[in-house]
Amino acid sequence: MAKTNFFKTTLFKCLASLLAIALIASGLLAVLNDLLYVDDATRTARAIKKIYGREVSAYSIVLPSESVTELNYANGTIDKVYVVDGETLDKYDVLIHSTGIQGYKGGTITLWIKVSVTEDLTAISPVITKKIDKVIVDGYTKQTLMSKIGEKFLSKFYVDITDNYNGIFSIEDASLKEPVTGATKSGNAVCNAVNCALEYMSTWGGRA
Repeated sequence: MAKTNFFKTTLFKCLASLLAIALIASGLLAVLNDLLYVDDATRTARAIKKIYGREVSAYSIVLPSESVTELNYANGTIDKVYVVDGETLDKYDVLIHSTGIQGYKGGTITLWIKVSVTEDLTAISPVITKKIDKVIVDGYTKQTLMSKIGEKFLSKFYVDITDNYNGIFSIEDASLKEPVTGATKSGNAVCNAVNCALEYMSTWGGRA
């Protein structure tokens, strides 16, 4: 019986082709990973531009700080808080990067929440008004119906929260449930992310 040269067989050619494809694909992925990598600062700048419709450079970082990287709440976490200067000292925005839990399949939804703040600098006792006036989706895990989480739904959270920290949002509220028909669990994660922001702002005592 004639000996078969393995290196000339169809099996070897197939294996060699697959190996070559795997090596080329791995190389391309490595190159693309470097080329397409976006650092955290760039992602943040893009998010802020999406909120304001323009570049914003005058902001200070409250969180993360030297001692705290994130804040944990019953409904989720907050890992970034920025203060964006307004036209006057008494007006500014607090930008909160908040992740709500208990979404579809136990997943999460991360939001940027803008709270417009006005301080009465002439008052003897601090008088601070706060209003949520912008919410955008920054990311999510395991959610499949994110098209339902649009401006029609998110605008439901644009409310004055100056003295309303007990008004925790719930997807069981009929006004919130209606715009996200079929995506109730995802809506729940959004509510939880906003509730984290509510809890954070309840202790906000001003810029000082």
